[in-house]
Amino acid sequence: MKKYIKHLGVAALLAGILLFVLHVVLRFRGNTLLLTGLALVVGGVVVFVKGEGLSAASPSDEGEAPKARPEVRGGGAAG
Repeated sequence: MKKYIKHLGVAALLAGILLFVLHVVLRFRGNTLLLTGLALVVGGVVVFVKGEGLSAASPSDEGEAPKARPEVRGGGAAG
C-alpha cells in the first residue's frame, strides 16, 4: 500500500506539470489551469514525501510490540 501512495504523489505531480504546459500552449486566459496545476504539484510533492516517510520505517520496529504507556497516579488540585 505504501508504494501506491508514492505512485499517487508522482501522478499528481505529473498532472500538475501537464496543466502548466497546457496553460502555456493553449494560451489560456484564466488562472484556473495554473492554480489547479499548482495545487496538484504541491499536493503531489506532499504525498510523495509522506510516502517516502512511510516506506523508510526501519525493519526492527515492525516486530516489536508497542511500549506500554506509564500510568499517571495521584493528581488532584494544587493549591
